[in-house]
Amino acid sequence: MKKGILVLLVVITVNANAQTLKEALYGGKLKTDTGSVLRKGEDLSSKIDSNRKKEVPPEKNKMAATGQDSAVKKISGQPDTTATAAVVKTDNSKVTKDNNKTWKEFMDSIISTLKAEVMTSKKIKKGDYYVMVDHTIGLDGQVTINSIFVTPENKFLEIQVKERFSIDTPRLNPVMGSNGKPRKLVKRSNFTITKD
Repeated sequence: MKKGILVLLVVITVNANAQTLKEALYGGKLKTDTGSVLRKGEDLSSKIDSNRKKEVPPEKNKMAATGQDSAVKKISGQPDTTATAAVVKTDNSKVTKDNNKTWKEFMDSIISTLKAEVMTSKKIKKGDYYVMVDHTIGLDGQVTINSIFVTPENKFLEIQVKERFSIDTPRLNPVMGSNGKPRKLVKRSNFTITKD
């Protein structure tokens, strides 16, 4: 009887302090490694993340204290040295919308000049022409035209389109990556132009 109670007590204490693999993984204590397989009997100490994120204290108390200090300094005539420059974050979706709007306006102007100046040429047969433009938005927002494809193939139209796109290509906003740094972005635009 005493041995049974002792075994039961040992089993309960071991289970009370034990943590399942699932709890460790979803609790944030265990690093996920997609390429590794965890086998029975393996040591988990190498997989446990010891760099736990520390909780940041709420900033309400800091702001209230800073506001009182600033008010006192302004009243006493001393310059406010605690003011810091605000970090301006650009919303990537807003930048993308601005770029898309600017590029659309540019494309519309190119299409109208192509219809007025190029499509009247006798070097272009009647019909619909599908034009695809590959372009890159650089780190500084500079747009570079990579290639132009015209279907059905017409070298004269292709050269004219390339000239029009190269003359006055707008500078767009740089596209920010997930790390907050600008990145190159390759895009494709297309349109159909018709000669009657």
